[in-house]
Amino acid sequence: MANGTARKETKVVHYRECQRNHAAAIGGYAVDGCREFMALGAEGTAEALVCAACNCHRSFHRREVEADCDCDCSSTTTSAAGRLLLLPPPRRRDGRRRGVLLAAADPSLRRRRRLPLRAPGPRPRPLRRLHPLLRLPPSPPPPPPPPSSPPSPPTSRSASSSSTGARTATSAPSYPPAATAFVVDSHRPIHLHNLCAANDRVVVLFTADDEHTADLSYDFDVSSLADAFDLSAAAGDTDDHLRVDADASDSDSDASDSDSDGEGGRRKRRRLSDDAEAEGDPARLFGKLRREYYRLGTFHGKPSGCLMYDLAHALRKNTSELLWLACVSLTDQFVHERITNERYQAAVMELEQHINGSGNLDLSGVGSVVTLKDGTKIRAPETSRIAYEDEPRLMLLREWSLFDSMLCSSYVATKLKTWSDNGLKKLKLLLARMGFPLADCQKNFQYMSMEVKRKMRDEFDRFLPEYGLTEFYYRSFLRVHGYRSKVSAADVVYGVTALLESLNAESEDSKGSSAAEQFWIAYSALSLTNVDQLRKGMKSAIEIQRAILRQGSSAITKTGFIRSAKKFRWVKLDDPVDTGKLCQPQALTKFCFFLMDALKERGARMKPLICACLAKEPEKVLVVGVCGKPRLGAVQGNAFGNAFRSAAEEIGADYFHDMFESSWIVLDVVAVSSFMIRLTEKL
Repeated sequence: MANGTARKETKVVHYRECQRNHAAAIGGYAVDGCREFMALGAEGTAEALVCAACNCHRSFHRREVEADCDCDCSSTTTSAAGRLLLLPPPRRRDGRRRGVLLAAADPSLRRRRRLPLRAPGPRPRPLRRLHPLLRLPPSPPPPPPPPSSPPSPPTSRSASSSSTGARTATSAPSYPPAATAFVVDSHRPIHLHNLCAANDRVVVLFTADDEHTADLSYDFDVSSLADAFDLSAAAGDTDDHLRVDADASDSDSDASDSDSDGEGGRRKRRRLSDDAEAEGDPARLFGKLRREYYRLGTFHGKPSGCLMYDLAHALRKNTSELLWLACVSLTDQFVHERITNERYQAAVMELEQHINGSGNLDLSGVGSVVTLKDGTKIRAPETSRIAYEDEPRLMLLREWSLFDSMLCSSYVATKLKTWSDNGLKKLKLLLARMGFPLADCQKNFQYMSMEVKRKMRDEFDRFLPEYGLTEFYYRSFLRVHGYRSKVSAADVVYGVTALLESLNAESEDSKGSSAAEQFWIAYSALSLTNVDQLRKGMKSAIEIQRAILRQGSSAITKTGFIRSAKKFRWVKLDDPVDTGKLCQPQALTKFCFFLMDALKERGARMKPLICACLAKEPEKVLVVGVCGKPRLGAVQGNAFGNAFRSAAEEIGADYFHDMFESSWIVLDVVAVSSFMIRLTEKL
């Protein structure tokens, strides 16, 4: 290929720019790939699939045409192997480079549209959850530059958001007109406004496989449904989706509760007629599917951390730290009962494959051995690595004692009823049968006898099934760093969650902390360099769990404390001793799950549970609704979000509903009674 004639006779395949350039679209640094794919080796070999220009796989390029090579020598260079390489393409007159598809190397990472590399412009269609995240108006077209002035350099404005929860239009942050928000969120359902083609200001990453294997199944494609979003505007259907859903739900319930057979028959015929008309009317068909989709209730998709790691893995930018955060995010959904056991096991197997492939798994368990100059062999401290093993359902065991962890952990406490005298005797008898001295079990776990620690797994497997503890172990992840004690992903979840909800906590050096300050404290606790901060969060989580056990035992043993309606149960916490610890949404949600498990063990029929607790704000009450842990094959998620908002609006109460979960709402104290009455009538 020394002369132009030889190049002219050579057949080459022209490709668009390397897919690695899409890092600039999400706020990272652009890595310019090659304009065309030039094989590193001969045809038929493995090297033929590797590009000599950027050393990436052929799948990172998009085929354009196949023709004779007519490259201009001014835009070419030669690699070390003597192959002709094409330089990155020049910028166009408008200052942009050629567009690329985001993460096209992984077909499960769907993108709806090509992205420009650096300049803001059309973005892929977004996805969002039930409530509006960022209902931003369409960005205005940029004014054309004056003919005499040179084009200004393109700028990129973007903001990323992870697991942000529901945000209304009034609380959405004000972005510049040319800004684009990139959102990664596991909350479902998806808000169709953020997915429609008209909204190019919000980009939410998701996987098609996750939508197809969600906890709740639906027989339509969400992307296709969002493509028809404009039909509602054309038909004049511009009401908020929450109000539409509530009205539709009321009409459906009225039809189902009709006492007259004739009236019920007329309603059925009318519904069949409406369905037949909807088949021929796209706008009505869209409205029907939209109501059906939103009435599924809230549920969760793939954890945000796992999705971000998949994206980093596709870009070959995955690190051990990102893999650990993915493990923590998956464990967070499991600990807070947002995922089915089947989906959790499948996700664990996927992460285990990444751990094995990352090369940081020490299968021997002995670490590395170093030989000193005098011939002495010592074990060197293990570098930071990730491991996986079966973890007992004992909350914060490594930071607690074995006795206290079994006494307060929700799984063991609800099975043995450890809040009662008989349950406490049963726990002590269990420890004695396993041969564990009570005095040793009441020590901190790190000071327990090594003999007891070695026997724990075998003795638990031998005796716990007799007490109904058949699912005592679950697959989880550990982080090991040097000679320090191991930190499990569940411990990190408990500690970080407690730090996030430690708002306005009194301390020696400050009167309180804001939400932003507490967020950065919790964020820093995820790092191994800030273990002390994480341990503070674990201690706070232990105090919260003790409060859950105290209030849970009081609610179960007192007559009339738990009130029952037709479709749900509800309880109100007003004990000033523990309301300060349980007045945060996630802590109150854990309390609800504890009560539901305890009632289930007593033989009570399973019902959703609503709990009201005095908030830290004066004259305010936090209300939380829980429907139980997701089950495989379920047809309904948590429907309290729509019901809460509708009931609060109907009674004319002031409320705050813009939190991470739609099943959390804050009301005035005086409005709680009327709110519960209206909610009982609606459900």
